[in-house]
Amino acid sequence: MELLVIMGLLQSQTKSLTFSKGVERLYLASLLSNMPCLVGLVIDGYFLQFSIAENIPKWLPHPANSLKCLYLIDFKFGDLYQLQGVLCILRNSPNLRRLDEYNEDLPNVHLDVKPSLTYLEASDCLDQTLNRLKTINIMDVERSKPLLLFIKLLLEHSPTLEKISIRPRATADAQEKYNFSKDVTRFPQASSKAELHYLDPT
Repeated sequence: MELLVIMGLLQSQTKSLTFSKGVERLYLASLLSNMPCLVGLVIDGYFLQFSIAENIPKWLPHPANSLKCLYLIDFKFGDLYQLQGVLCILRNSPNLRRLDEYNEDLPNVHLDVKPSLTYLEASDCLDQTLNRLKTINIMDVERSKPLLLFIKLLLEHSPTLEKISIRPRATADAQEKYNFSKDVTRFPQASSKAELHYLDPT
């Protein structure tokens, strides 16, 4: 039996939720380790941030072997907890074939992105080859250093990648679009056949 699970949580709800004594919080590790038939996962950044433990494990007790498609909604690349959460999913999903990210959440003016940048630049940030990943779609995003480093990381660790599509936000001007495309084109790629499709904003 194949499962597609959708996990979402509004930002306003995330800030107000509390847990009474005896109520178990659903953590990311538990979610992935206890769904052996999980084929597709749709998860938004707020839920991801809410469902991770303070110390996110690199390796789960049981890998998500059946997970083939991961869809991220309103993800914030500058948020260290969200970033660690998605890298945990990638690291523990050896058969992942498709990764989609839609509508990057704009950075909060009070968000310190330095921890995320330091994490992304570490040599052991991912320490796992994404041997089955073939398609990456990153849509409606704003060019930022955390996002660029995340894309660079994916390209470096995806030897079977066939296609990566990127579409900036509709508010991006011509210079911004050019800089975005130039940055991504310069990144080294583990796959010799990966095609970059840079789409016009809609």
